[in-house]
This record gives sequence, C-alpha cells and structure tokens, in this order.
Amino acid sequence: QSGHYGRGSVANVEGMTACVTCGPGSYSAGTGGVTCTQCAAGSFSSASAAASCSLCAAGSYAETIGSSSCTLCPIGTYADTAGTVTCPQCQNSINTDVGQTECVQCDKGTRPNDDGSECEPYNIARDKPASQSTTHSGDGNPNKATDGDTGTQFFTNGCAHTISQTNPWWKVDLQDTFPVEEVIVVNRGDCCADRIDGFRIHIGDTGTSSDPVCGAALLSADFISSVKHVKCELTGRYISVHHPSNSGGKVLTICELEAYTVDLDRPCPSGYFSATGFRPCKPCRAGSYIAGGQCNVCERGTYSSQDQSTECFDCPAGHTTYKPNTSQCYGPLLEGNYYGYWLKRYVQVPDLGYVKDRLQGFKATVGDWELFDKDYYRLKKGTVTHGQTIPYTTATVNSIKPIITNKFCYAPRDLGKSYTGYRSTTVSGKTCQNWSSQSPHTHTYAGSISSCIHNDMDFWGADIRSVWVGSLAECVQNCKDEGSCSSVTYRTSSGQCWLKHQQNGHSGASHYAGLQSLNIECVVGSVGNHNLCRNPDNASEGPWCYTTDPATRWETCDVPKCSNDVDCYLEEGNSYMGVVATTETGQTCDNWAGTSDNYCKNVDGSGMHKPWCYKSGQKKACSVDKCKQDCGNPASGLWGRFLAKNSGLCMEVVGTHSRIGENVQLHHCQVPHKSSTDHVWKMNSNGYIINKKTQYCLNVLGYRSKDPDTNLNMWTCQYNMNTDQKWEVEWSSFDDCAFRLKNKDTHQCVDAPGESSTTTNTNMQQYYCEDRTTSDQWFYFIPTQDRLCDYTYYNNKYLAGSITGETYYASLGSAQQACSRLGEMCGGVTRTSNGLHQLRKGDSPTQSPYGEKSWLKGDCADTHYNYYEQSFA
Repeated sequence: QSGHYGRGSVANVEGMTACVTCGPGSYSAGTGGVTCTQCAAGSFSSASAAASCSLCAAGSYAETIGSSSCTLCPIGTYADTAGTVTCPQCQNSINTDVGQTECVQCDKGTRPNDDGSECEPYNIARDKPASQSTTHSGDGNPNKATDGDTGTQFFTNGCAHTISQTNPWWKVDLQDTFPVEEVIVVNRGDCCADRIDGFRIHIGDTGTSSDPVCGAALLSADFISSVKHVKCELTGRYISVHHPSNSGGKVLTICELEAYTVDLDRPCPSGYFSATGFRPCKPCRAGSYIAGGQCNVCERGTYSSQDQSTECFDCPAGHTTYKPNTSQCYGPLLEGNYYGYWLKRYVQVPDLGYVKDRLQGFKATVGDWELFDKDYYRLKKGTVTHGQTIPYTTATVNSIKPIITNKFCYAPRDLGKSYTGYRSTTVSGKTCQNWSSQSPHTHTYAGSISSCIHNDMDFWGADIRSVWVGSLAECVQNCKDEGSCSSVTYRTSSGQCWLKHQQNGHSGASHYAGLQSLNIECVVGSVGNHNLCRNPDNASEGPWCYTTDPATRWETCDVPKCSNDVDCYLEEGNSYMGVVATTETGQTCDNWAGTSDNYCKNVDGSGMHKPWCYKSGQKKACSVDKCKQDCGNPASGLWGRFLAKNSGLCMEVVGTHSRIGENVQLHHCQVPHKSSTDHVWKMNSNGYIINKKTQYCLNVLGYRSKDPDTNLNMWTCQYNMNTDQKWEVEWSSFDDCAFRLKNKDTHQCVDAPGESSTTTNTNMQQYYCEDRTTSDQWFYFIPTQDRLCDYTYYNNKYLAGSITGETYYASLGSAQQACSRLGEMCGGVTRTSNGLHQLRKGDSPTQSPYGEKSWLKGDCADTHYNYYEQSFA
C-alpha cells in the first residue's frame, strides 16, 4: 500500500511476505511501491508511512533532500511562498523575527544593518547644505559642521565659525521633514569652548528662531569631551542654532552637528543583545539561546540550529561541539591518558598536529584515530580503533588525527553504502541483528558470491589482511567470517587471498601488469559477521539493520549524515566525501574498477595531493575546491592575542597595567593566559577592543583626532558615547587570515611606526590605512591557546642564559610548551644532570662536561590557520 514497500527474502521483488514502512523524510506514492523516495528540497514528511511529502510553509525552508521537518527562515530573511529551499536575504528592508513571509521597510532616518536584522539610525544632517549669519575669514565654512569630521581642532579639522556679531546663527537644511529625536553638538576643543554658552537649538520648517526650541540653552560646562547630547522629539526640515540675546560680541562655533530620528540610548528589544544592553543590537543567532531576556552562548557539547532559540540541545551520541556558540555538532571522540591519569577535559589539537600534554594512552570513544610519534603528523605509529584502549604503558604519542570518513557519519553521496562505522542500534533504540544470522528474521545478506571479475592490477588495495588458502571458495569463506570484509582478491598461482573492506579498484599503490586471468576479484554478498548498521541495498534513508525484536523486521539506524568534506576538501582530501565527478579540465571521471560510481577521492599512497579520479587510465586531479581556512576572527567575541603578521610581535599595554592613559605597544608574545601579561584582548559586538588585564578600551589619544601618528592608549570604556573607541575589522585581499583594525570615527588604522617594525616597546599609533602586504597594519587574531614550535635535539650539550622568573619543569613536554609560549625570549630547553628541564635564552648549543641534553627551538607557528578542538570526554 502507499507509504510502504517490500524488503524480504528477495529484496523488493516477488515473494514479499510483508511491506516495510517508509521513514520520516521519505515517501512511497500509490500501491505496489518497491522503494522509498526521499523528499525533495523544500519539502518534508515528519511521520512514517507517508504517501507524499508536504511543501514547507511560507516562512520556512528545507535546504536538503530527505528532510523530516522545515526550519524557520533566520532573522533578516524571508520566504513568501511554500516549498522554499533557501530563504533570501531582505533587500533594503529588515526582519526582526524568524519565520517571516515578507520584509519590513525601515522608518525615515534609519536603514537596514548588514544582516537585515535591525534598522539602524544614521546622521540625517551629514553632508546636508548649511548656512550661517556670517563667516570667519579663516576656514569657518558652515558646511564644516556637517562634513562628518568630529575633530575639535579648528585649525586642523575645521569648524563652522561666525564673526563676532549680534545674534549669530547657523542652520542646516535636512531637505525633507524628519522627526528629530536627538541632536549631538561637537564644540571647539582647542580653545574658546565657552563661546557656545547661551545658544539654543531650534527645529521646525522656517529655519529661524521662531521654530520650537529643543532642550535647554547650551552650556560648555555640560559638554563631555566637547560633546553634548540633546533630546528633542520635534519635527521639521531645518535645525538651527541661535543666541536669544540682541547684544553684540557673540561668536558661534560648531565643529560638528549630528541629528537622529531615534533615541540613541534605546535598550535592546527582546531576543537581541549588545555588550551594553543598548543599541546597536544583534539578534540571538543559532549557536546561542535566550533566557531571562539575555542572549547566552551554547556551551561546549550543546548546540542550537535556530535563531532566537530558547534552549541549547545536547549533541547526539558520538558527537560534540569543539567550541562554544556553535550551531552544529561533530565527532569523533578520543580519551587521553597523561602519565597515568585519564583526562576528563578539552584539549586543543591544532591542524598542525600537536598534543599539548604528550599523551601516553588512548581510548577511542567514537571513530578511528591515527597516532604519530612526532608532532605535525610525522612518523605514524599506528591507529586506535573504535572501542579500543591503548594502555598507559604505550610510548608517548605527540600528534593524533581522526579518521573521519564513513566512521562516525555516513556520506550522503552514496546514502551510506560505504559506511563502516560502529553503531548497532536503530532510531528507536532497538539492537541490530547479526547480518550472518537468520534469526529472528531471515534475509539474503548472510553470504553468497554476487560477482567476480579478472583483475590484473592494483589488487593490493585497502586490505584488511592477507591469508594463504587453497581455493577461491576458502578465500570467500574467510571474507564471510571477517567482520567488515565485502570483497576479496584471489591469486590463482599462489593461493594467496586478500580480504578487503570494499571494492577499491584503482586504490592501491602497486600495479601487477602481466597477471591477467591470474587474479580473481569477487564481491561477497555477506555484509559481515557483525550487527553493525549498514546499507547494502542503497536505501534512501541511509544505514539500517534487521532488529532482534521479532515484531520489528528492520529499522533505520541513528547515523547522522556527514557534513565535513562534502563541498570541499581538507588537507589532501583523504576524507573527501563529496559528489564531484569531473576533472579540473571538465572531463567526466571513469568509474572506479568493479563499481558503478565515479566520485572523486584520494587514498594513501596515491601520490596525489587532492581528490582525483581516473580518466582513460590516467590519474587526474578533480575540480574540488579546498575548504576555506577557519581563521581567528577578532569579531567573534573571544579573548585572544593580536599578532602582527610581519613582525611576529603582539599588541600589549606598557607599564603597570592599571593606569588610564598607558600606551599600547608591540612586544614579544608571551603566555596569553598568564596572569601577569596583558596581551589578551576581546572585541565586543559594538567594536570596543577591551584589554582583559586592565578592562580598559583601546583608545586614540585626544578626542577623535584624525592626525596620523597619533598614539594609541588605554582609557575607560565609554559605552553609549560618541568616542573614538569603536573599531571594525577589514580583511586583507592577499591572506585569508590577516586583517587590519580601522577606527570607525577617525577612519585610520592601527599601525606601528616604521616598515614592518620588529623593535619591541614600539608605541602603536593610528595611520592612514595601507593596502601594501609589507605594511605592519596586518594582524592575526589568535584565540587564547598555544604557540607551536619545532625542537632539534642535541646530546651532551647545553644552552646558556637562564630566563628570569622561570623555574624548572619536570617534563620535557611542559618545558617545550612554556618555551614556545615565551616567543623570542626563549631559545630552547636544557635538561640538567638531575633530570629537570630549564628554559634558556641561548640559541647556540655548547658542549657539556656534565652530560646535559638540549632541545633548540626552531620554527614556530601560532594556530591562526585551520584548527579544531577535540574533546577528550
């Protein structure tokens, strides 16, 4: 009947004794169905036994096929029709909530922010025509007060300036009628501030003193750093400033006047947040949740996939999030042993491959792992497989790498047919039946030879093991008895049998030409002597199994689809699971030998450095892009270091770290989380760069000075005030991970004097933003974690020069870690005759009469490239 299809003694053909229910995300239309069809993108089926899929309602979407539910459109997007695959971004309009079917236009005087989540006010007086009663013979042009320059120096920045007269005035024509809620006046700061005393702001349609008055008379004593905010709530086309007295000798000077149609101190609405609780605000996005009116980041191991979620959910079994504020879970998991203790904490494993604590034992909680004796994935020692424990007595391992492909998830390109993971329970929690067993359910996957071909090359392949047998039948039987064997290669001349995970065709490293008809490769029908989830018949739902419940013949397993390495490849593409099947020159790939698929891939020993395929017998690189680097982003809200790209120095605060006004300098990068350092910074959502040690903000000396070479210092964070403490990130065009910091008010960039200066204690300044790659305006952001260095071993040698304040270290790993963190201050590590390790300044190993040993520090790299955090659960 509809919503079901048959799977029995002969799969999906005559002789079925029962029909099988289609799972959520799929359907079977009409009667007599032989398979379930996945719901198309933009549609879903939430229940089993569906005869059809439903279109996602307007305001929601389903981006992939086989969806069991639809997702509400994120904030700033919409879907005005049913069946939407992706929600388009609002154009010149906004949406402040999820699941919207249309976008909303912004009110007059506001415009959409970058992500369409809120209408932001803009200065309606900016660059509007201004006039005044008289003009000073110097640079006192009335338009100087609307040019956007908020500097307070008349001779440097320019200000509107009248001559001394009776009842001077200044006005700006907004060229339209606006509801003015707030006016900001910038007074002269180099002298003569009291000239503003007694002037009043008028807003109306005449531009004269007869227009309504906004606020009280201006008094220089009320200005903070030459700035005054005035609340108005008046409507008009003109904003004018007048002195009500007719007495002479009055001069009117205005360096800048800004006007807004909304109150700038408005609090964030429900579901939005900022560091101060006031506008501008950001929505609570996926990876966070709303509680008590606040936006909270999902902790590690939890996630939220929807904007404005009210809770974070635990990751499914075998998955985790490797950092907070994440909308997606990953795997696998590994537990590490450090000198006799099984660690219960998170350990960062950068992409360069370095285990911080020199682990000596492993438990593979989920998935398989490669182990290496050296850091950076050098000198492979072997693997630890799912469920396996390598004891503490194992020699130290210095880098590890998860084997991702088809171990903890299934590749969507083949619906999990190649899945070799270790899950053995169904979505409802039922235990899987052993594939070699016929009880409680009989089936045809217990063993038979389905096809054999003669093969004269590449029979080495992905061997499980090789055995010596007498006949092909014995070879096949060995495969049936092996847990995950699915094919064999049998050499007739010697009786040698190779048992394989799958038909790999051209996947081996060796070619055996001239052996045609001597090697026989067979696909063995047995799924294996195990009860692990598999997909031998390409079921649309992915891996499944027969169950041990007599009342439930089979069920889909709770195996997630792989999300990594699907659209791009990492490293050299060994874990690529995408569907690209064309070469870089646009040619269609040949099928892999003995299979019906031609997807690009890469395997160990291929000699290729990215996914590839065969074309006319030759290896060809495929048209697959490398995954974009996951660079440290200062706008992420995380604490970290600003590392100057061209000098390798870090931005820090000079002096006692406690006084307002201390300069910001470049200095050797030290331990980022050490209590005595002030290298650690955080940029909040409003662009303030906060120093963790001082809790002061990065500031431009003087108020909104546009002068180049102006020093940067620390100052009290002046939230909700128009100061020059707000910064923005501008990414470079030549390095995916490099950026510069541009001041939002002065429009100049953080800079060090000189060209790529490597001199420490150099004061940081602001300077015109430069696009040159050699400029020292480019930084990397390093989230608070370690620097990685290579070390060269020298026997019977020592390094000179101890480092003040550094004590001995018991383990070499801890000493090298500390030396790496100290940057140029440390040259290496020397082990004394009593077995303790000391950090040394010297970089020239010297012969030792006491049998000392040394490790000279070499090349170092901060993890500002791809990195992932791996959970030692």
